[in-house]
Amino acid sequence: MSTKREHIYEIHYIRAIASLMVLLVHVSAAYFYQHGQKYNDYTFFINQISRFGTPMFAMMSGFLLFYQTRKKGFNFKRFLSSRFTKIGIPFLVWSSFYFLFMYFVLKINPMKDGIDTFLLNFFSGNAFYHLYFIAIVFQFYLIFPLLQVIRSKMLWSFLLILAAVINFYFLEVDVSSQFEGTLGVILSQRAFLPEWIFFFIFGGFLAYHWEPLLAFSKKYKIVLSVAAVIVTVLAVMEYKSVGSIPSNRAANFINIPILTLFMAGIMDNIKKIRLAEKFLKEIGSLSMAIYLIHPFVINIFERIAPAILWKTSLFPITFGLILLATILITKLIQLLPFSTYILTVPKLKGSNGGPQSKQRFNKEPFVTLAKNQ
Repeated sequence: MSTKREHIYEIHYIRAIASLMVLLVHVSAAYFYQHGQKYNDYTFFINQISRFGTPMFAMMSGFLLFYQTRKKGFNFKRFLSSRFTKIGIPFLVWSSFYFLFMYFVLKINPMKDGIDTFLLNFFSGNAFYHLYFIAIVFQFYLIFPLLQVIRSKMLWSFLLILAAVINFYFLEVDVSSQFEGTLGVILSQRAFLPEWIFFFIFGGFLAYHWEPLLAFSKKYKIVLSVAAVIVTVLAVMEYKSVGSIPSNRAANFINIPILTLFMAGIMDNIKKIRLAEKFLKEIGSLSMAIYLIHPFVINIFERIAPAILWKTSLFPITFGLILLATILITKLIQLLPFSTYILTVPKLKGSNGGPQSKQRFNKEPFVTLAKNQ
């Protein structure tokens, strides 16, 4: 195992694309509100197709954790320390920030329903519309140590099927309606792991089958390209027939594996384009920061941007400005003392996986995502 490479640029670049998808979902949602709570064909297409980003992040969260333990083994104490420092503290910091933002800027009192509801909202990731996903990831961390006993590729195939069955059941059955009180409220939250478990487990499956699946994706990139087009067409047909579609719907049990392998297969071609390679490398490194900060940027942008920027024809410019502002705020925060406890930003040096790049990349598994996801 030690002879195999640790820096996986394909996953790093997929992480960047997923991050951009999440931002596209939320910027298009901003257009929805700016246009009288109406989408047009263009903004609705962007909003719906970009929803592949959320389950991709769930997949990558599982992949990076399982791939790291596959290579280096599992140390429970180090795992707890790492997750609390890199994910737990930023979650507490940004949840507090967004509750204060709601109170002082949006004029919403987070305590209006009492301390119990406030605490439930806080730890369920309801401080703002995007933080629920980190609450889901924390639940994944609870079972992650138990999954370390599964090392067989065959057992991972069985576990993937089991995860699909569990995920499908909780998507189809309203379990929360069977309980009253606090438990019913907890089970009704978006931050409920069984409704996302397939994507995390697929990440683990991918980690244990990475080398043959990567070889497959590169060998059959043309076939996977056609499959990705079919997935996109079917997704368009789906939202046109049923309306807005959720990110964790059962169809994504098939869509996400196809799209992941498709992206992995074409990354060699993208990497040859210097500008694209540099851009994806930067966005991939800033993915978690972009995720945490961008709703604040969008909200401020909605308040101060001139009306002309909300024209549909200027969507690419508006999107670019919001992305740029988010990156600039990230850079400013990095200048602060103890910024590593506010934002987790892995530093990659070089694209060929040099020693520093390898070490940094695998110590910063990215977890995250979304408004109306």
